Amino acid sequence: MIVRLVSLNIWDLPIPLPWNERKRRLSHLLDGLPAIDADVVLFQEAFRPDFKSQLATALPGFHADTLAPQRRRRCWIELDGSGGLLTLSRWPITASVFRASRTTPGMRLDERIGRKGCLWTEITTPAGPIVVGNVHLYAGNAPRDARVRAVQVRQILNAPQLRMPGPIVLAGDFNMAVEFERRTGGRTGFDLLAAAGFHEIAGGKTGTLFTMSPHRNRYAGRIQRFRHDRRLTQVFFRGMRPGPESPRLCFLDPPVSDHYGLRVALAHQ
Repeated sequence: MIVRLVSLNIWDLPIPLPWNERKRRLSHLLDGLPAIDADVVLFQEAFRPDFKSQLATALPGFHADTLAPQRRRRCWIELDGSGGLLTLSRWPITASVFRASRTTPGMRLDERIGRKGCLWTEITTPAGPIVVGNVHLYAGNAPRDARVRAVQVRQILNAPQLRMPGPIVLAGDFNMAVEFERRTGGRTGFDLLAAAGFHEIAGGKTGTLFTMSPHRNRYAGRIQRFRHDRRLTQVFFRGMRPGPESPRLCFLDPPVSDHYGLRVALAHQ
């Protein structure tokens, strides 16, 4: 059986910024969702609870993770309860658990407020259950940022969901590109996942799969810390194999975020 998965960081910040054209972008996203022909859809930075509901409505018949309705407040800002993560599935979802990444000394304020982490979802497919981890890791290009991501990957690999039988998929905005993830004497997140038996859908290489492209996507071009085209969305799997379709980008024209979406196919063994 083939599982078609799409992952997209939608850049739906809780506070509107005039220059990021949130209303226009997200309207295009809602219009384009029904045509994506996916079985599992993962969103990152879906921080507003009301828009999470609109995303679920845009895919009739899909099941939302059980944490989607949760809300919380940080200062005066209303946020969702699972770190801006939303998982939608064509097949029934039996359980969902959100595990926020541990805070570390010196962590930036926006990363603390965003409460990034991993949303674990158990999905019952026609070929049997799979566990999907919807991931969003720490952002930044410095060696210290890469070390923080490695700590967060270790936390994910220690989650009890990884001890469950059956296939496991870890996908989302890892904020790490193998060409730029600087080695600092320790193992990177890529190294740790490979040691745990995970494979990456494109071998960890970018090729033409630039999910963050400041040269092609005008929204990405406004994020000054990114100067190079890179792939920050990764799809790792264990107990599955690549499907018949090559990975490809989606939501490119018009762009609906500072990220492009990534669409992959996996075969349930």
